[in-house]
Amino acid sequence: MNALPLEPRPVLTDTLDELINDHGLHRVVLTLLGRLAKRTRPPDIKVGPKAADVPGLDLLNDHLRADLGLPPAAPNRAMVELEALWGRRF
Repeated sequence: MNALPLEPRPVLTDTLDELINDHGLHRVVLTLLGRLAKRTRPPDIKVGPKAADVPGLDLLNDHLRADLGLPPAAPNRAMVELEALWGRRF
C-alpha cells in the first residue's frame, strides 16, 4: 500500500498568530487591508510576431495549430460536404 500519512492543515488563527509575532500587528493588518483593497487587473497582452512571419507554421497539422490558437490550415472537409449537401452553413 502506498498511502502516505497526511499532516493536518494549519489553522488560520495559528498562521495569523505566527505572522503577528514575526512582523507585528500593525504591519500585518495594513498588509491585509492593502491586499483587500488592491484592484486586480488582467495581464497585459504581449504582441508577438504575426503568424505569417513565423516560418514553418504551414507545416503544422490542425491539432497543433489549434493548440497555438491558430485557425485551421484548410476548411474542415466534413463541413464543406455538409454545406454542399444541405445548402447552408452549420
